[in-house]
Amino acid sequence: MKAWCGSRYWVGLIGAALFGGAISTLWGEPVPVGEVPPVVEPPQQIQEVQDAVTRFRNGDIDGARALLVAATKKHTDLPPADVIMAQLFASVGQLDQAIRSLESALKESPNDPEAFVILADLEFRGGRTTAAKFLYSQAEQLLKDFKGTARRKRLILQRMCSGMAGLAEVAEDWPTAQKYLETWLKEDPDNVNALHRLARALFQQNKTDEALEKLRAAKKANDQVLTPEATMAQFYESAGQREQAAKMMVAALTAEPKNLQTRLAAAQWAFDTEQYDQAKAQVEIALKLDPESFQAKMLAGLVAYFMKDYKTAEKYFESAHVQSPGNFAALNNWALALTEQDEEAKKRKALEVAQIAVQAFGNVAEAWSTYGWVLYRLGRLNEADQALGRAAATGQLSPDTAFYIARVMVDRGQTDRAKELLKQALQTKRPFSKRQEAEALLKGLR
Repeated sequence: MKAWCGSRYWVGLIGAALFGGAISTLWGEPVPVGEVPPVVEPPQQIQEVQDAVTRFRNGDIDGARALLVAATKKHTDLPPADVIMAQLFASVGQLDQAIRSLESALKESPNDPEAFVILADLEFRGGRTTAAKFLYSQAEQLLKDFKGTARRKRLILQRMCSGMAGLAEVAEDWPTAQKYLETWLKEDPDNVNALHRLARALFQQNKTDEALEKLRAAKKANDQVLTPEATMAQFYESAGQREQAAKMMVAALTAEPKNLQTRLAAAQWAFDTEQYDQAKAQVEIALKLDPESFQAKMLAGLVAYFMKDYKTAEKYFESAHVQSPGNFAALNNWALALTEQDEEAKKRKALEVAQIAVQAFGNVAEAWSTYGWVLYRLGRLNEADQALGRAAATGQLSPDTAFYIARVMVDRGQTDRAKELLKQALQTKRPFSKRQEAEALLKGLR
């Protein structure tokens, strides 16, 4: 199946905002660049701030800034006016104006570290880690003598620590990541995100007992987070230690057998490791725990699809689409499950669904890939070729798309290029729904 639906996309997908947004640590991955919590949200009960937001929305930029300048003089817990203006510009997608406001904040308030931190976040998000580190370091130095309120200083410190730890995580400098995360936790001991990231940093240094301790602290702080043993299983799997991962996953299921997220994690792990019978068993239990779980429906559909039970896959993906009509993965997978069935009515329905997908998600390569495959299954080779060309034009060829294009090329007699694409598709280490078909096709061409 595609990258959209094969592994982790549906589990923890979050929308990253420029100056805010939740961070998902469900899978123990490094904190995504730019996905950092806001330092301070202007208190809405402050009338001047509310009025400034209204003026900004009405296009009165100068009036909004003037009100914010007045507000910051009265309320010392607020950041500089230009920092708030940067947040307002960012909220409407005016990144250039946001950066100009931050640069203005640096000139007006050179000893205030907040603008440095936000600019560092932007550089980090853009992959410019050297610049980001310099700006975070500037903020770190300014924080030592910062005269702002204790609350502002604490929040800015936490964001700076998050950023510096993120840089260290990207560089796999785990001791440095540990140092900054521990500094963060001194200010906010129950922060689940920091605890999970610290657990990962400790695990990477072979401090597994300490890592598990931090995960348990996170669970104590928020009972909704994933079972600690399940997260440890994910850590072990990422490290290539499958036997230990299996032991930890069993321990997780023993500890919380009726926990939906634990069952889903176990099912996902089994799916990722191509243990489809085990994945099916776990997701069936998850559906008994919560028959309306969107995640469980999606995973049940994936497992059924990979086991070539396309009718069952269709059922789950259609139900998921009805539950969340705007979800691309549900719509896309529904079309795939339909088109793999031999009934002409199903194939025609697949075409309808795939057409809806390309109309709604025309900028998504996988929408065109699926549309091309549906057309191919209907025998419309030329149209399939065109649609798959749209998918390939992005330069990001998923294994499934590579197989679909190779299949078309074989029918056109372009066997040499088809062989290359099939070899490329078969190199993937993640679950690949057309692996058997790709192997058979390549063998036949040889």
